[in-house]
Amino acid sequence: MAYESERWRCDPGARDLMCNHCKHYHLFAKCDAFPERIPNELLKRREHDTPYPGDNGIRFEPKE
Repeated sequence: MAYESERWRCDPGARDLMCNHCKHYHLFAKCDAFPERIPNELLKRREHDTPYPGDNGIRFEPKE
């Protein structure tokens, strides 16, 4: 079985993350706020509606 962090990279739909519904999300645990990789700690929270270190002010916004 893949490590938890590998599951996010390989299968972003493994859980119903808030990220999947955000207009800033680009799949494979990457988004406008975190173009290299969304931190595991933030993925585990399953929300990004408050400031998080390094997010450059970009937070969850629903897809239209």
